[in-house]
Amino acid sequence: MTVGSASRWMALLGMVSGSAAAADVDLAKGGTGPAGGFAWEGQTLSQVLPVDDIERIVLLKAVTSAPASLDLRNLRRMLGDAAHAPLHRADDDARALLQWGGHDTIWEAVLLTRTGGVFGLVVRADDETEHMAGGHRACLADERGRRGCFGIPPAPGG
Repeated sequence: MTVGSASRWMALLGMVSGSAAAADVDLAKGGTGPAGGFAWEGQTLSQVLPVDDIERIVLLKAVTSAPASLDLRNLRRMLGDAAHAPLHRADDDARALLQWGGHDTIWEAVLLTRTGGVFGLVVRADDETEHMAGGHRACLADERGRRGCFGIPPAPGG
């Protein structure tokens, strides 16, 4: 066996072992999470989704003029800035927390963690009259149907 064919076999074995551990995830119809109330009551973003554990961001929508690399850096920065933000129920209907394709969403992404967690994220501009001028509001959903929203403070100096 040559080195080239051995490396192809190793790559194939890596793909097979990786796909064997993979599981399908429903972020769209995951429901409203466990019965009996808001699952993330009293928790911050970093307690639910440690930002340093995000391995990959899959950007699905970005309504900006920035290149994708800047959008991805900005999403990571915003999540870091909001790490200590408390999670809360959405102001509107709980089923509308993760509105993929909403007319007012700026970013939509899937977040994959090093531990295998999968989260859906939507970010929209904050309503300046209710929350913080220049900030954003985001909603998060996980593969178990738990959902919550949080505020993202404005970028420093901007």
